[in-house]
Amino acid sequence: MVLGITGLFLGIAVLIIVSYRGYHAVPTSLLAGAVILILNGINVWTGFSKSWIGGMAVVFTNYYLLFLASSMFANMMQITGACETIAYKFVDWFGKKHILTVLTVFCFLLCYGGVSFFVIMFAIAPIAWSLFEELNIPRKMIIVATAAGAGAFVLAAPGSSQIQNVIPTAMGTSLVSAPIMGTLMTAIGMALSIFMVEWYYKKTMQQVAQGQIEGWVPLEAQTTYKRESLPGAAGGFTPLIVVIAVIIIGSFTIKKADATLLAVIAMCLGIIAALALNFKQIEGKKSTAFKSWLKDSAIGASGAALTLGAVVGFGTIVSSTDAFAAIVKALMSMDISVYWKGVISTSAIAGICGSASSGAQLTMQYLGDYFVHSGANLDVLHRLIANASITFDALPHATGCFLMLSYFGLNHKIAYKYIFVLDVVIPVIVVAVFTAIATVMF
Repeated sequence: MVLGITGLFLGIAVLIIVSYRGYHAVPTSLLAGAVILILNGINVWTGFSKSWIGGMAVVFTNYYLLFLASSMFANMMQITGACETIAYKFVDWFGKKHILTVLTVFCFLLCYGGVSFFVIMFAIAPIAWSLFEELNIPRKMIIVATAAGAGAFVLAAPGSSQIQNVIPTAMGTSLVSAPIMGTLMTAIGMALSIFMVEWYYKKTMQQVAQGQIEGWVPLEAQTTYKRESLPGAAGGFTPLIVVIAVIIIGSFTIKKADATLLAVIAMCLGIIAALALNFKQIEGKKSTAFKSWLKDSAIGASGAALTLGAVVGFGTIVSSTDAFAAIVKALMSMDISVYWKGVISTSAIAGICGSASSGAQLTMQYLGDYFVHSGANLDVLHRLIANASITFDALPHATGCFLMLSYFGLNHKIAYKYIFVLDVVIPVIVVAVFTAIATVMF
């Protein structure tokens, strides 16, 4: 068992190290998976053909249509000039000095309103690229805004409909459990995050001004518009408002299991709105533009799904080992305060799996009944577990990290340091402080 556990952590280390060298998620996950399978005495071919490919299949089965619809929406907003309209309006309304904080708050509001992180990533990118080109902001700064705004505290805030806040309701609690403590955790966490967003932005733009680093560099040729030829505010914002409104309103009437369907419908309606309002803004021959739109959207969606599927496949290999089961069992048997047991178990499992939902789900699966009969304040425990799930879930091998970096055209070496501070360090500090307080007070 010692060899198996060693293999587990060695495999994760290999995934992290090779990722930092800039290799794609598919060969990286296969190499790291092979290390785990060999040291756990599992047939490599069986592990790849069942566990790894099984994880890949789950992603394509459950999420490819979402990625495709999201990619089509993002590209349609780009070719119609709607994104540039939004970008210009943001600059007009909020100025240049705090534009990254504006994007952070925008991501936070979208996520709290019920829009999933994946959808936010697709929706925010074309808007950010237009802003970054206008203000000569380096591409890597988009990680700062999305990681702070949609990758951490909003996921576990009271009232959030995100999965991290839903899973602990298995204890009989509600989405708004411990509202005062939860609001304080969110407010303090976001205040620290925005402080870092401002600091990163100021430091980076100083480096750009001094010629130490490059500013905006597009990955490929982009359609650009003169401001006078762009859609009006209605043409720019309406498609995005349609998407957000459909998702938020639909969240109250459609089952959680149909959330992906809801997002796809929202994106399709957003595409229709963008076309209806901005058809004339599409430059060049319309048939040629539509062919490129469909091709680019399919390629973008396939790349995103492939990256996510590879890392999910790696996580499936991890969770299939006896070593992983032994670690989970050891975490559950710790003789400590119920609040610390819930937090440590959730964060550790989330870290090993690279998934917040896995951390919360497995903790509830094995300790749910224990929590209910422990005499602890279940509302407080709910809020702590929800927040604990968003701590080590953002380690370098996490699925969300790979997908976000890949989609934004970045890599671990360039941008992971921002994710680590905003989505690991700050959440760990906040959760540790409030768990200590809860242990004393409750």
